[in-house]
Amino acid sequence: MSIRERTAWIAIGCTLVIWSYYFIAFGVDVAIRQLDGTQILIRFIACMVLSAAAMMGLAVLTGIVGKTDFDAPPDEMERQIEGRADHLGFRFLETVIPIALIGGLLSVQWIADAFPADPAGATALIFANGILLVLVLTELVREAVHIVWFRMTA
Repeated sequence: MSIRERTAWIAIGCTLVIWSYYFIAFGVDVAIRQLDGTQILIRFIACMVLSAAAMMGLAVLTGIVGKTDFDAPPDEMERQIEGRADHLGFRFLETVIPIALIGGLLSVQWIADAFPADPAGATALIFANGILLVLVLTELVREAVHIVWFRMTA
């Protein structure tokens, strides 16, 4: 297994664990009608830092254990796989962002009714987290494409 495939597995694992926690916690906040912008920001920053630290740490650890050269340039197959992953990831993003935005626009009245104390703030938080969810899903799609293509060509 190449280092790039290993890092794809690491990215998927870390993303699923860390960001699943984030979005479940956010969903609970929305469900109980308790959106605290400061708390959500702190949770977001903590998840970002934890995600970056976990991915880098695990990638370095697998590189050291596997005695892999991180500086090796990608070969032609790896460049093609990266291109395919980018292409499919961006197609996914282009498709899902409009769907998420339309769904958000259709939900504005529900959000305003559910959060009468601060309907604009709740709408902004829910929209921002919806877009963040789409970006996280896009990255999962990209990394999954990496793994599938590495497995198909190996």
